[in-house]
Amino acid sequence: MVPVAAMGMLVLAGCAVTPEPLTQAENDSRVQTDLNRLFANQEKIDGPLTLDDAIARALKYNLDHRLKLMEEAVSMGQLDVANVNLLPDVVAKTGWTTRNNRDSTYNEQKTSTSVSSDRSIRKTDLSVSWNVLDFAIGYMRAHQQADLALIVSERRRQVIHSVVNQTRGAYWRAVAADRALKSFDQVLERVRGSLGRSQKQVDEGIGGQLEALSYQEDLLVTLRELEARRRQLVEARTELAVLMNIHPDSEFTLVDSTTEAHSLPAIAMSSDQLELEALHNRSELRSEAYQLRINQRDSKIALIQMVPGLNFSAGINHTTDSYKVNSRWYDGALNLSWNLMQVFKAPANMKLADSQIELSKVRSLALSMAVISQVNIAQLRFNHALDDFKLADQISSVQDRIVKSMQAQRSANTVGESDAIRAEVRSLLSGLQRDMAYADLQAAYGQVFASIGVDPLPRDVADDSVDSIAQAIHTVMNQWQNGEYDASGIAVADDVQQQPAEQQTVMTGTDKQAMQ
Repeated sequence: MVPVAAMGMLVLAGCAVTPEPLTQAENDSRVQTDLNRLFANQEKIDGPLTLDDAIARALKYNLDHRLKLMEEAVSMGQLDVANVNLLPDVVAKTGWTTRNNRDSTYNEQKTSTSVSSDRSIRKTDLSVSWNVLDFAIGYMRAHQQADLALIVSERRRQVIHSVVNQTRGAYWRAVAADRALKSFDQVLERVRGSLGRSQKQVDEGIGGQLEALSYQEDLLVTLRELEARRRQLVEARTELAVLMNIHPDSEFTLVDSTTEAHSLPAIAMSSDQLELEALHNRSELRSEAYQLRINQRDSKIALIQMVPGLNFSAGINHTTDSYKVNSRWYDGALNLSWNLMQVFKAPANMKLADSQIELSKVRSLALSMAVISQVNIAQLRFNHALDDFKLADQISSVQDRIVKSMQAQRSANTVGESDAIRAEVRSLLSGLQRDMAYADLQAAYGQVFASIGVDPLPRDVADDSVDSIAQAIHTVMNQWQNGEYDASGIAVADDVQQQPAEQQTVMTGTDKQAMQ
């Protein structure tokens, strides 16, 4: 026994598991594989991007959205498993037994023996069993899993709304960056040149020292502000690239960067209608409704578990034992079992289920109030953003006129270089603030639709190409502009639909002056 025990200890020691960190080669291989997969199988950008193109790429390639797609697929797979578990158990077994002597038995007087089976026997059977109680509980669990799959789908809708809204804001910020960067380098060069000339005058002692140093201070403050703004503008393009899941260093152009006039968005529905849409469409409220159904089925399961279980079974058997008169036979059984402890557990389980139902109802009310407040806050932010943009547009128009006047006076040598540079910098920053205000307006406009939970994609898309998705998004965006919302089959009633909102056009300062 001692050698056997020692051998067993050696075997167990050899099977002990110890932590094994990744080797350098394995880690390098992992990184290379991830990099290859990160941007693989993506359609190339072959032209300037519109807002619809950017949103389409974000929806198709954004990793957060793809993660939710995989979670939804896993949830549907779990539902398939739950449905399969409703089927009866079908078990096939085969086995072989042997012994070193015969299975002999004495007679009553123990004067003789008889053999009742062979020394080596092979048995095979195929049995089917079905428990009615397990089926009922499994049926309820399958319904709960179906509701869980719907909850995962609603979470995916939340991610879609978030991705679309973030892409909309990032796109218009990138447009503002492109428009501003065209003039930034030229203005920065003029500021640095003027700063160098001023420093030279100070070094040579030409003119008033205090006035020159004050001028240098103004130029340095201006230079710092311009450099900070420039870094923010570069980050705007990086943010958009990340949302579209392309490398941040990738080169791409935006259609609206070359457009001087953009239409002002408008909301074609009243607050009450938007609130009603939000209560119908918001994924959080739908998810809570599905969770309520899950909790209600928990209460039914607590009742079903008190019922005795009825089990049916049938099978076909075969043996190679030569001493058996019938080597093949069929059998069946009907069993009734009752777990009496479930009777005592049922009140506590039912009380817990009822508490969860009430909690879900109260949570739904709290979410409804939160959704209503979010809709109203989104409207307020949109109105404030609209007012801010109009004011920024007026300021930019005035600054453009000041610059033109300064340039004319500069040509006549009636104003100094410092005043001309200050006017040019202010005009550049006011134009940037106007474009950023428009980006904030577009983001607030998108937040309104996110707050009411409408989906940016129709239920039917021609195919999964970027062009088809972009075309579908363009159609939906136009419908939104006209007050036509449809979220997963929930449409607005005919009596609450509004007429198309008037398209307002924003004119830059240059366009306004040309009109004047």
